Amino acid sequence: MFARTLKIIFTYFIISFSFINYVISEDLTKQESIEKVVYFKGISGKSHYYEPSELTFYTGKLYRLILKNVSDSKHYFSSNSFSKSIFTRKIQINSNGKKLAEVKGIINEVEVWPNHQIEWWFIPIKTGRFEDLFCKVKDMKSGLKHSEMGMQGVIIIK
Repeated sequence: MFARTLKIIFTYFIISFSFINYVISEDLTKQESIEKVVYFKGISGKSHYYEPSELTFYTGKLYRLILKNVSDSKHYFSSNSFSKSIFTRKIQINSNGKKLAEVKGIINEVEVWPNHQIEWWFIPIKTGRFEDLFCKVKDMKSGLKHSEMGMQGVIIIK
């Protein structure tokens, strides 16, 4: 009886250790990415906005956030709270389907020029609701910041 109990405990220990080792050694940056697209829209002197203006992400998942500027102005995607709650794998800059550059490290904000896009690859690591997404660029015609003209958003990490 004792030998059988010992065998069960030993087997449980081996299975548990193997599972823990697997979880610890898994590289979250190598998983299949989830693609989300945010459009930067607007017309100088009238309005500027993100579409969608509310984004939801889940911790532990790899995302490829495509930021597409389809407006006539440059725009920022800036959220200090969000940037402190994610692990950035890279920012990728493409042109005509070819990779031009990658930026790695801690990213607080990105600037995207008219009719261009970037890819932000990241993994959310901290939950929260972040209401500090905005564009701080000044509109050339009105003199107002784009955020004052509607370019604000909310990021939720669950």
